[in-house]
Amino acid sequence: MTTTSLPQPPVGPPGAWSFPTPVEGTLANGIRTLTYDRPGQHVVSVHLVLDVPLNAEDPAVEGVATITARVLDEGSRAHPGEEFAELMETEGAGFGVELTLAGTQAVLDVPASRLDRALELFAEAVTTPALGDDDVRRHVTLRLAEIEQGQANSAQTATHTFRGLTYDAGSRASRMNGGEAATVAAVTPEAVRDFHARHYGPAGATLVLAGDFSALDPVALAERHLGGWRNDDQVRTTYQAPAPGSRATLVVDRPGAVQADVRLGAFAVDRTDPRWADLTVASYAMGGAFLSRLNAVLREDKGYTYGVRMAFSPLRSGGSFAVQGSFRTEVVADALRLTRELLQTEQAPFTDDEVREAVAYFVGVSPLRYATADGVADQAGTNVLLDLPVDYVDRSLAALADVTPASATRAFQEVVRLDELSLVVVGDAAVVAGPLREVGFADLEVRTR
Repeated sequence: MTTTSLPQPPVGPPGAWSFPTPVEGTLANGIRTLTYDRPGQHVVSVHLVLDVPLNAEDPAVEGVATITARVLDEGSRAHPGEEFAELMETEGAGFGVELTLAGTQAVLDVPASRLDRALELFAEAVTTPALGDDDVRRHVTLRLAEIEQGQANSAQTATHTFRGLTYDAGSRASRMNGGEAATVAAVTPEAVRDFHARHYGPAGATLVLAGDFSALDPVALAERHLGGWRNDDQVRTTYQAPAPGSRATLVVDRPGAVQADVRLGAFAVDRTDPRWADLTVASYAMGGAFLSRLNAVLREDKGYTYGVRMAFSPLRSGGSFAVQGSFRTEVVADALRLTRELLQTEQAPFTDDEVREAVAYFVGVSPLRYATADGVADQAGTNVLLDLPVDYVDRSLAALADVTPASATRAFQEVVRLDELSLVVVGDAAVVAGPLREVGFADLEVRTR
C-alpha cells in the first residue's frame, strides 16, 4: 500500500494584532455609543452599560438590583408576559443581564438582519419593563433558593466567607452581589419598581454595538429605539470603592467532610496599578497555568488536589487575590505549609522562561478571545464599567512586553505579603484545625454554621 504525503503550507510568524477601535458617538438623550464594525460577524452583540453600582441599593433590600435585572425580560408594558419572550424568540434574539459591583449591563445577541425589531424589544425591556408582582416574587423565591443552595456548597461557602474577610464589613463588596437572605427576603415589587424608576435612565449610560454593519446603520437604529428615553427623576450614585477588611484565619466546620475547600489571600490592587502587568505574569507563573508552581507541586508531585490556582480579582478600585482549591482533608495542613513556602519568592524569583511563557499566553490568546462580536462587546462594556480607556487591551499587552523576571518578582513580593494573608478552610474542623495550628496558623478560629 502506497501512501502519499501532501506538502504542508508554510507557517509564518503571527501578524500584528490590536483590539478594534470604535466609532464613538452620542444619542440625542446623551447615551454614549461605541460602535465596532466587525466584518463577517453576522451575530450582533449589543451591551447597554448602566452606571448603577451596587452601593446604590438601600442596605435594607440589598439584592433589589439583581431582582430588577432578572425581571426585565419577563415582559414589557407593551408586550407583557410570555408575549415578550415569544417575540424575542421569533427574532432569534437572546437577552441577558450582567451585574457587577460597578454597574449593570443589559445584553442583546441577534442576527444582524433582525437587529431593528430586536433592538426595539430590547429597549422596551430596559426602559418600560412590566415588573409585575408575580414575576418579582418568583425571582425573589428563586434567589433565596440560590442562596440556600450556595450555603450547602463548600466551594461557594469558602468564596463567600473569604469575601467577607477581605473587604471591610461596611463595603458593599463584602457581601454577595445578589444580596443576602435577610435583605433579599425584604425585596418587594414596590421596591423593584422604585429602584428601576430611580436608577435606570440615559444619564451615564453607554451603548456598545459590535458586529457586521455593512448593510445597516446601527447608531440610527439605536437613536430610533433608545434616543427618546428620558428619566427626569434618575438618581446617579457614585461608585464606592471597597476598603480592606481585617486579617483572619478560620475554619468553617463541615463535620464529616472528606475534602476541604481553601481560600488563602488578601485585599489587592486593580488594573490601574502600575504593577498590574507584572502581577498578571507573576500570578500566571505561580498559579494560573496547568504547570504553574502551585499546581506542579500540589497536584502533580504530591497528588493533594485535582487542581489549585491563584487568581487576582480586580474591581473598579481595589480587589483581591486568592490561592484556591479543594484538598483531601488529611493533607490540608501540609498543602498550606507548602503553599506558603511556594509563595515566598525571595530564594526562588520568577525566571526568564516563566515570564516568556506567561507573556506568550496572554498575547497569543487575545486574538482568539476577541475574534467574535460578543468578545469585543463584552470587553468594551467591561472597560466602561471599570472606567478604563477604549484602548485598554492594547495598553495592557504593550505593558506585558516590558515585564522582566525582576519586575514580576518585585511586584509579587510587594503585594503578596504572607503575614497579611487571610485563610478560610471549609471542612471538618475536628480533623483539620489541630494540624493547621501546628503548621503555623496559631490564631485559627473555628466557626460553626
